[in-house]
Parts: sequence; C-alpha cells; structure tokens
Amino acid sequence: MKSIHPHFLTLTLAGLLSAASASALAQPMPEAAPGGAAPTAGAPSFMNFDSNGDGKISLEEFKAQGGGGQLFAEIDANQDKSLSNDEFSKLSKPSTKP
Repeated sequence: MKSIHPHFLTLTLAGLLSAASASALAQPMPEAAPGGAAPTAGAPSFMNFDSNGDGKISLEEFKAQGGGGQLFAEIDANQDKSLSNDEFSKLSKPSTKP
C-alpha cells in the first residue's frame, strides 16, 4: 500500500486552513447599536447593561454592572427610575458642569 506523498498532504492542509480562514472573515459584522451610533471603544454598552432587553436600564441592572445609585440618579434626567439609551449615553460624554 502506498503512503500519501508529504507535499500532497501539506497542500491539502494548507487549502483547508485557507478555506476556514476565508469562512471566518466572511462572517457579517455586528450591527450598530440602536439609534445608529456605533459603540465607542472602551465605553460601556447600553445592550450590556440592559440585561432583560426591555430597552431601558433599571437601577438593579445598573448596579449589577458595577454602577452606583448616585450616578444612576444623576443621569436619570426624567426621574422615571430607569435609563433610556439617550440618558445612558451621558456616561461616555464629559460633564459640562463647573
């Protein structure tokens, strides 16, 4: 019984690895966050904090991600005990208060 030629085996493995790499690169990119804004590198993600996916962040969800109650109250502009995406986006912007 003849053995497989080493060059043939090397070329076959190289082809398989190339196909796997091309497949991984062809995967679609994740969609932008709701509102059309792409998340900023290093900035917290609204979707990460909104663990139940209801479109708002409760105080419990905020604290579960390491946030504090006082900061939550400061950015809850309408005082409805939840953060909208717009309110949450204030976290990544510098404060304009003196």
